[in-house]
Amino acid sequence: MNIFLGDEVTLLKDGTSISGQVSGIVLDDARNLERIYIHGIEVPFWFAKGWAVVDYDMEEDNGEI
Repeated sequence: MNIFLGDEVTLLKDGTSISGQVSGIVLDDARNLERIYIHGIEVPFWFAKGWAVVDYDMEEDNGEI
């Protein structure tokens, strides 16, 4: 999955979802997604802390949401 600045994304962690426009992306040394910023929210969402991007294309393929 590719994520770009300005994309609309939904992040999910422990049953909590956050949707919004990507305003910042930070990669780690291995060039993997480390954290993401959502427009209007000052704190980042760290993938190491359990946040994940919901991939709607995969859900539609599996028939699940």
